[in-house]
Amino acid sequence: MTKKILLTMMVIGLLIGSIGAAGIKIRNVKNLEGSSSLFKSTSNMPEFVNGRVIVGFKKTMGIEHIAKRYNFEKDIISKNEKIGFAVVKVKDGDELSFIESIKNKPGIRYAEPDWKIHACFTPNDPYWDQQWGPMMIKCPKAWDKTKGSKSVKIAIVDTGVDYTHEDIAANYVQGGYDFVNDDDDPKDDNGHGTHCAGIAAGVMNNNKGIAGVAQVSIMAEKVLDSDGYGSASDVADGIIHAADHGADIISMSLGGPSSNVEEDACNYAWNKGVLLVAAAGNDGASEVSYPAGYDTVIAVGAIDSDSKRCSWSNYGSRLELVAPGEAIVSSVPGDNYEFYSGTSMATPHVAGVAALAKSLHPDYTNQEIRDLLRRTADDLGDPGKDIYYGYGRVDASFDDQNSTMIPKINIKIHEVDKIDPIDPLNGKPEWFYRISAISDGKEEMVQNQNGHNQKFLFWYIFIWNSEDNWLVNKMHSLNAYEPRVQLKIRLMDYDLLSPNDVADISSSSDRKTFVATYDMINNKFLSGSDKTEKEGKWLVANGEFDGSTNTDDDDAKILFEVTDTYEPPKPDLEAYGNLRWDQIKPGDTVHGSIYVENAGETDPYGWCENNLNWKIESWPNWGEWTFNPKSGKNLKPEDGKIEIKVTVKAPNEKNQAFSGKIKIVDTDDPNDYAYIDVSLVTPKNKGLNNPFMFFWNWFKNIFFR
Repeated sequence: MTKKILLTMMVIGLLIGSIGAAGIKIRNVKNLEGSSSLFKSTSNMPEFVNGRVIVGFKKTMGIEHIAKRYNFEKDIISKNEKIGFAVVKVKDGDELSFIESIKNKPGIRYAEPDWKIHACFTPNDPYWDQQWGPMMIKCPKAWDKTKGSKSVKIAIVDTGVDYTHEDIAANYVQGGYDFVNDDDDPKDDNGHGTHCAGIAAGVMNNNKGIAGVAQVSIMAEKVLDSDGYGSASDVADGIIHAADHGADIISMSLGGPSSNVEEDACNYAWNKGVLLVAAAGNDGASEVSYPAGYDTVIAVGAIDSDSKRCSWSNYGSRLELVAPGEAIVSSVPGDNYEFYSGTSMATPHVAGVAALAKSLHPDYTNQEIRDLLRRTADDLGDPGKDIYYGYGRVDASFDDQNSTMIPKINIKIHEVDKIDPIDPLNGKPEWFYRISAISDGKEEMVQNQNGHNQKFLFWYIFIWNSEDNWLVNKMHSLNAYEPRVQLKIRLMDYDLLSPNDVADISSSSDRKTFVATYDMINNKFLSGSDKTEKEGKWLVANGEFDGSTNTDDDDAKILFEVTDTYEPPKPDLEAYGNLRWDQIKPGDTVHGSIYVENAGETDPYGWCENNLNWKIESWPNWGEWTFNPKSGKNLKPEDGKIEIKVTVKAPNEKNQAFSGKIKIVDTDDPNDYAYIDVSLVTPKNKGLNNPFMFFWNWFKNIFFR
């Protein structure tokens, strides 16, 4: 992602709350105008912490060594070796000159001010007397499935949390930290963090206050002080601490300028499987604030009770979701409750919904949960993703009105037969396999590292007793983004990942990776698609691959099977019409219409067309029948009904009632057909059937000839 130094004052009005007339507090603001060529001046500049600079290092270890080389090792206030940065003390006023002097030195990745992060307040009158937010995002419907699991943990990275609050205490768990005061008591001395915690996970059904979106665990990382101010370095530390202490979701109702250290922290948490959610900002600007603007963070905007974008809610291409953010009632310290407004309030709504998703699908990755929230969001504004509403309003019920879940390709590894040892004298082989599924330019990957936990067993099986096989019996499910998926499988050594440590899976030493293409529509590998990245012969089972049968005793054979969750849509033939003719003169021609349509569903993924090929297979054996058309191809659900014009020449018999059926069939599926009932009645001889007319005609014939 291109890093940006924001040149405007990023006092994020992430909370527009009712806290009195104090309003926005600005303190220790540095004017950057003319200070350095690193920053161009504007009338409104970001503010940073006086006397502090963040230095990022190219290596996470050996920070002191690099610092000593440039004579600032004694000025290090704190360091974080997880992502490799240190906060360095400098003289007030020398921040930018120090950055200029150090930023291009060998071993230094970046140097930047320790930007201030804000949760700022302005007065707002409460207009609502109830919790409309959870209702709007369909929480009651969601709670029929799950109210949440205490094993799921939301970290509130904010001003702290009043963990003694009557609507917080039962869901609060230890493990957070106060980075403002450097202790393990992250109690809220502002109110903002407690308000956010209540929205996300306030206690339900306790006859007190409010109900949070999810009944999950709350932990607190205090990174903002009693005035709602903090630093980028503290925010980064809070994110990392939350990720390292079991957070599944991180909720950040705060923002400021783009920061390298903050982005690194977000990437760190994301790579540990954490889902990050942050406020877009309340400036009404066409760009979201940071950390919401980073690739690994869900940016959340605010809507009102009419599902309209709040005028002050930031927007732009990076906006991902929107949620209720105006006049939201929630907990504040001292067992109290207040109405606040802002993207700060929208953010914990989304965090709570993400926690419900994790509770419902504990095996989902952060990306899968993110995809679920995107897919199931209620579309607002222009169709599809747009700059004002993102993918739409978050939906706690996960009622997927836009599409369905991403299909999965399932690879079950049964066993690995007799592996050719990989240089057993070079280290400690601990075998594992890596599977990649590539579709639509995206690569999904999984690897089984059981060998890491069973080193001696694996050494025995694969080195000293190569006659034994590795019984795996493990299923791996990977996302598929188009119907033809390229699979790659290779067997590797856990300790040494250079090319020499990849097992040969054929008689050729150049054959490292099995590659084949699987067709999810027809549930089979494409004939002739098995190939290698280098020449050689394949050694795989459970598939008919051209040229795949030549094996050597010393090679590895991977026994596996592939299935998938994709169900191509099927046509559903429906036919109807009214073909009932009464009192038709024998030999006359009658006309009518019947209709055929494909009542099947369209493919939500757009992978294949749902085409109906049909024909009229049979009709009654009386009369002379013609149909226009008599058959058709490629009838899609969206085409609607088509008309078939029917012409019948009535039989010559009088006083007859004819009936029968027209059978219309799906030519690709003999079990998909429809019948239409038909009938035709020719008139009776009125003279013969009316006694008066019979005698009148007789009388005329006798006396009036």
